[in-house]
Amino acid sequence: MWSVFENGPTAEKVDLLVIGEGYTEAELPKLHKDVERMVAKLFDTEPFKSRKKDFNVRALQVVEAQSGVHRPRTGDNRRTATGVQYNIFDSERYVLTLDDHRMRDVASSAPYDFLEILVNEKQYGGGGIFNDQATACVDSAFAEHVFVHEFGHHFAALADEYFTSPVAYATSGGTEHPEPWEPNATANGAHPKWGADPGVPLPTPWNKKEFEKHSRAVQAERAKLRAANAPEGEMDKLFREQREWETKLLSSQQYAGKVGAFEGAAYESHGLYRPEIDCIMFTRDEVGFCRVCRRAIERIIDQYSRP
Repeated sequence: MWSVFENGPTAEKVDLLVIGEGYTEAELPKLHKDVERMVAKLFDTEPFKSRKKDFNVRALQVVEAQSGVHRPRTGDNRRTATGVQYNIFDSERYVLTLDDHRMRDVASSAPYDFLEILVNEKQYGGGGIFNDQATACVDSAFAEHVFVHEFGHHFAALADEYFTSPVAYATSGGTEHPEPWEPNATANGAHPKWGADPGVPLPTPWNKKEFEKHSRAVQAERAKLRAANAPEGEMDKLFREQREWETKLLSSQQYAGKVGAFEGAAYESHGLYRPEIDCIMFTRDEVGFCRVCRRAIERIIDQYSRP
């Protein structure tokens, strides 16, 4: 275990432990660089940037005999110390460990409130469960995005705001939606629980039809690439093109940057709403967390830290 940075006693700070998984002894210098890169991205993102003094970050190296982690769909079989693997919930991109005992046994080497496991793999993937764990593969082109996005789930119970990607969870797809417990999704578009900026209509109009059409075409191409076991560089290229297109469309909308109630959230195209038109919980665009997500994150920081 080593200290990335420390700002005070564990009882007075948010303690984040980053575990490196799938690294051989020869790859430990790479782990140190990966930790520095990922942690730097998190604390370059608000509100973590402004609240960095409220955190301690430590890293833990786990030496494995083979590079990488278990990938059932490609036949790359590994047994790692934490049990982390791809294909959780039968989703090719979902990475977690279901062996809580093994994960906690490894993590007991250091004080922590929150855990993020860095996975030494090129294939796009990660996962995050509130108050449990977050993971991110380190060598895809979008590794830093995944690290921060999944930490949002784990740290502040933020909901996924996207609704066109295939997910493992059963969704209603109907007309009735209970109010989500997550702070950044609501079923009440006319009176969202986070309020709205002055002059923003509720629900808030945006070019949802054009966005959906393009996004579903991207998902179809993504499925083809995975089925063909295409090189990861092709997936990265697809995601870059998608990011460029979505950034241009969403930033051009009338209420971009405003808090309102934009339909489409939590895997549902209709009946659930997100606070802003774009957010790191919605797309891979370089927009960071929306203001509602930032407030939710700061509430958790306040719970774990002392001034």
